[in-house]
Amino acid sequence: MTILATETRNLSAQNDLHLVMLPSNRQADLIRSQGLDRLGVPNALSRLGARVAFLDVNAFPKNPLAKKPSLYASIDPWRALRVLFTQRNASVVISYYQSGVLVILALRHLLGFKPKVVIIDIGDDIGWRMRARIVAFCVKRADAVFTFARGQAEYLRDKYRIKNVHFLRQQVDTRFFTPAAEEGDYLLAVGGDVSRDYALLEEAVFPLGCKLVLKTHLRPRNPPAHVTIVDERISDAELRALYRGAKAVLLPLKNMRHPGGITTLLEAFACGKPVVASLSDGIKDYLNPGENCLIVPCGDAGAFRSAVERLLADQALCLRLGQAARQYAEAELSQDRHAARLMETLKWLTCQG
Repeated sequence: MTILATETRNLSAQNDLHLVMLPSNRQADLIRSQGLDRLGVPNALSRLGARVAFLDVNAFPKNPLAKKPSLYASIDPWRALRVLFTQRNASVVISYYQSGVLVILALRHLLGFKPKVVIIDIGDDIGWRMRARIVAFCVKRADAVFTFARGQAEYLRDKYRIKNVHFLRQQVDTRFFTPAAEEGDYLLAVGGDVSRDYALLEEAVFPLGCKLVLKTHLRPRNPPAHVTIVDERISDAELRALYRGAKAVLLPLKNMRHPGGITTLLEAFACGKPVVASLSDGIKDYLNPGENCLIVPCGDAGAFRSAVERLLADQALCLRLGQAARQYAEAELSQDRHAARLMETLKWLTCQG
């Protein structure tokens, strides 16, 4: 296990919180490379007065599940046991996604482990039986759950009859993802998870004949010559360059409770790009139609095509949407703003006894 963030303390802080943060994916190699600040939130919490230990997912063989999908890899039994036995004086253990605290929640009462246990960004409990079981086990036992979508928070409260579920806006590194000096010349779609509706994109946008770049491993069959597929892994800086080089970002989504597509949406906002997005329940908390984006109903290829054509024909609209998106990202979605919201709730939680 590697503690990647130095524990720091603001001695003037009124409430001295000791936080243990558990990412869902191994970050060590990514942090060593130049690019996105993957310790931005821990460092922001430190500046607010918390002592933060950021405990990475262990590599194989210390973590026997390391080569499995992140649902299993982040269980990381060795990391969990280290938390249980060496972080007993912590105020709160924070796990991004549920699996990181599975072992901790299973053993906390047996071992007399007193710190609060919090989950940020819980997975959806449909579609994958094992994930559903882990979600159900963890949300019933965690002291608090934070979701990035209000609808998901309401769903969890109702289904599991728990009260301590909170909506927390997702964050983006607004210092790294910044606008370019000049407008790009292609449309861009990014992402390859189950939330994406590239069949809709193919129906709506391919016939327009405009230059389109897809950053995804979901390669369409026989893409036309004006469509470029980027399916290899690229660096943070290369991804930022793709955003900056785009005229607009397209986010075709299936309707989902979990905020699939949220990372792409916020990165596009931070880069000051106009966005055409499907109105999925999981991301609607971040969409201000006609102000920071254009929205269309999920599954409506005709409406999606019309929105894209509107952007292509109206340079002033592109500029206005992009500027508003950047302003929204700076005001509401920065890592500092995210940390301040989280810190406020954690202070309240630790006072509950």
